[in-house]
Amino acid sequence: MAKILSLHTESEILNLLHLILKRAGHEHLYTTDAQVALAILRREPIDLLIQNLMRPDINGCEFYQMLQNDAQLRNTRVLIISALNPALIPETHFNMISKLYPHNYLIMPFSPQTLLKTVQRILDEPPTVQ
Repeated sequence: MAKILSLHTESEILNLLHLILKRAGHEHLYTTDAQVALAILRREPIDLLIQNLMRPDINGCEFYQMLQNDAQLRNTRVLIISALNPALIPETHFNMISKLYPHNYLIMPFSPQTLLKTVQRILDEPPTVQ
């Protein structure tokens, strides 16, 4: 199965993702620290990054921009999970999120089945090469 990295501020969410993804047969790494996530992404091949938007160290849009500016990481597949409804996000962030993650955004709470279906759909998409 896939190797998935999750970056989220709440360890409880990470533990839940870990349980769901491991039971589905995926290898799952996770962290609350954006710098640790970057180090993991640079060190080993990751099939999907699951991240939240609002973090104290760097928000999800800024983190995505860091990935896009790094030739090694720019093709990383990303799934955003957030308690924020996109309609309530400031327009500048919403426009960026809509452009970057048009179909890769889950609003919490979501069911394990919804998460796994979304993860599988993203993994089944052909990778974009930039």
